[in-house]
Amino acid sequence: MKYLCVIVMSLALGMIMIFQDFLFSAEDYIELTKTGHRKPVIVFSHGAHSRDYDNKCVDCHHTGEQVKCSFCHKYRDQGKIINMKGAFHQQCHECHSKKSGPKACGRCHKK
Repeated sequence: MKYLCVIVMSLALGMIMIFQDFLFSAEDYIELTKTGHRKPVIVFSHGAHSRDYDNKCVDCHHTGEQVKCSFCHKYRDQGKIINMKGAFHQQCHECHSKKSGPKACGRCHKK
């Protein structure tokens, strides 16, 4: 009986891991709020970045927690934590350089 419980729990965990995208889906589009710049707000395609570009959650949610960027990154720098605008630019530019994403401002900041 003990081994049966272990097998059932292992199978259940395996199924959750396989179908986690369906069980814990995030919004397809997220509007990245104004962060002190004059450019238009970015409409971020979360679905495409996670599903189509083969990014893992931890690639962007670098703390391992599934929280909004603004949870840690505020309007201004706070100690060693950079502000939201800096965090977005650093994260996005670094990834776009590695994976040939758009680099010009107007490609993400669209009217």
